[in-house]
This record gives sequence, structure tokens and C-alpha cells, in this order.
Amino acid sequence: MVKILVINSGSSSLKYTLFEMTSETELFSGSIERIGLNQGTHSFRDESSATTQNASVHIENQGQALDMMLETLFKSGLHRMEEISAVAHRVGHGGKYKVATPVDEGVKQEIRRMTPMIPLHHPAMLKEIEESMIRMPNALHVAVFDTSFHRTIPDHAAIYGLPYHYFGERGYRKTGFHGHSHDYVSSKAAEFLSTPIEDLNIVSCHLGNGASITAIQGGRSIDTTLGMTALEGLIMGTRSGDVDPGLLPIIMKEDSLTPDQTIHMLSRESGLLGISGISPDMREVETAARAGNERASLSFDAFCYKVKRYIGAMMAVMGGCDVLIFTGGIGRNSHAVRSRVVEGMAGLGFMIDESLNIGPDRSTADKPVMDISHPDSRVKILVVRTFEEIMMARECLSVYRQHSCGGRCS
Repeated sequence: MVKILVINSGSSSLKYTLFEMTSETELFSGSIERIGLNQGTHSFRDESSATTQNASVHIENQGQALDMMLETLFKSGLHRMEEISAVAHRVGHGGKYKVATPVDEGVKQEIRRMTPMIPLHHPAMLKEIEESMIRMPNALHVAVFDTSFHRTIPDHAAIYGLPYHYFGERGYRKTGFHGHSHDYVSSKAAEFLSTPIEDLNIVSCHLGNGASITAIQGGRSIDTTLGMTALEGLIMGTRSGDVDPGLLPIIMKEDSLTPDQTIHMLSRESGLLGISGISPDMREVETAARAGNERASLSFDAFCYKVKRYIGAMMAVMGGCDVLIFTGGIGRNSHAVRSRVVEGMAGLGFMIDESLNIGPDRSTADKPVMDISHPDSRVKILVVRTFEEIMMARECLSVYRQHSCGGRCS
């Protein structure tokens, strides 16, 4: 019996799920939020009893969060640390690593090297890995990368229009993120439609605080909106998305900003928050927009416009679209966003049934897939609940099996 612990660490959060992989059973899951901040919370769910516990906590750092996680797991049914065969650690940017890899000094060094590409997440991810290896020394620790799914993007789609040596020598190219989510929801959509994924052109929209759209042709990513950093593409919660690069040195000069201050502005002060002046949370933006706030309305409109624009672009690079997927916190929970995005796209084959569109917000939280297509829609429009953790666990299991048999497994 192989048990795999999946850990997803953010700058101020730590989420975890323990799986029994023989039957891919989710045993326990939890989320520790606001690490290093006041009014922290710990939510824990025991899947066997379908019970959820919520508590207020004060956690100073990743190490304390891991201690709380392990203490909770032991109280809930984990008997020995050795029961955990392997730990899957989510890493944002794989750099030179294209597939899941056992953690060693080389992997940790690559995470450090790629930190400038994801400065908000990599330091916490690396700290979590190092602290976990101290606390679970007998488990195999595996780094799984958000970028792996996008390794199939061809060079002509990945290269930037910079002097070639940045691509050829330094490896600066579009790598994308949210790979586990796009991989999972596209497979789930094909399963739902009883159609081989090899026969489908899918546009997958992962819309949350971070957001990206991916063109998936025959099960392979061929283009995506996020780039080598997590700033390209769509307007996000606090991230700008696409900005004219020529504008940045002008802003830096006018406002006397350093490069680090500029990245902070683009990463933490922009997006929905920056435009609306209210919140990075789409729910709060929608509420304010309905109340007549003009900047909130503008941020909502701009967000939806960018999503619509990139759906069209991804459809174009594939030569058509069979399935449009909405996932992520906004994608699943905002019928207003879905409606606005698809509005006016009937000529391209996209039509939503509004009576079904409102459904996922009310009573279908446990449904993994919802078809919200109008009967006359040529494109299937699906709302799919993502499950990144199981994809990470599967990748980790594959590495664990290879490691257990000394690499001689067929």
C-alpha cells in the first residue's frame, strides 16, 4: 500500500492531501492559510467520515505549518511516519527539469535559479521542501512542476521576439503554468464526452487569482497564455497580465521605481485590484460593479474581454475548437464571467444555455463536470472541477516506482 502526501506551498499558505494510491483514494486534506500573518486558519477534512474541522491558528513559518499538518494527520489515523512512501512537492518553475524528479541538491539549486521567474512562490516552496525532508527523512521527496505539461509547446510558439541568444543560450521561452489543472480538466472532459482526447481540440480556461488559457490539441499543450514568468497573458487578481514592454521603462523613470519595485507593482498591485481599487477577489468586484462602481465594472469588463480574446486566439492556432472548459475559482463559480465571455461568440460556435449556466453556482458543487452548452452550440462548453493534487500524486507515484526498482521498471 503506497501512501503519497501532496504538498502545495504558497507564500503564506500550505495545502496538503494524503492519498492511498492503490485505489487513488483521498484520505485526508487540509489547508493552512495566512502563515506569518494574524488570524490564520487551518481547515482539515477526513474523507472517510466526510467531516471538516476549522480552527483559528497562529503559524509563524513553513516549518510550524508542517508540524501542524503532521500532528493533525497523526491524530486522525496516520500511525507511523514510515506509512508515507513519498511526498510530492509542487514547484512552480521546473527550469531545465521537464518531468517530476526526486529532490536532490541539483533540483534545489534549479529552484533557486528560477526564483526570479516566480519570486512570490519559489522561496516558500523551497523552504517547505527543505523542512519536509528534515521531518520525513525516510520518504522519497519528489518535485513536480507546473511547467511540465507545457513542454510540448513548439519552439515557434514558445520563442520571444528577442535576440536569438536569449532563447538559444539562456533558454528564455514560454513555459506556462497551471499544467496539472489543464491536464486534469482536459482528460476529465474527454472522459465525460466519451471521446478519445486524441480526437479533441480543447480550450481550457483556468480562471482564479492566477489565470491562464491553454490550447490542448490531442491531449498536448501547444500554446498557453502564461509565459516564462507568471505575469504574461490574462488580467489576474493582482497581476497585470500583458503590458506593452516599452511602457515599463517610462513608468520606472516617471515614478522612480527600481526593477524590484516594478515587479512588485506588476505582481501585487495590478490586475483586478489595481484597476478596481477595491479587491483582487472577483466576487467583491462583481458586487461592486452591480452596485454601480465604474472602476469595478471596468475591471470586470477588461478581465472578460482578455479571456474572450485569448479563447479566439487558441481556437485559431488549433484550427477549431471542440470543447471549451471553465475551471478554477472564477471559472467554476462566476456564471456572470462565463456568460460575458461567451456573449457574442455564437458565430464561432459558442452558445451557453443560461438556465444551466447559473446551476453550478447553486447546487452542483459536488459535480465534477457540468455541461452548460446550448443545444445549438457547436462547441461543448463545460464547467469542470479541477483536481491538481491527484495529477501530482500520479506523477510522484511513477517516480516512486522507478526509484523503488532501481530504474529497471518497464
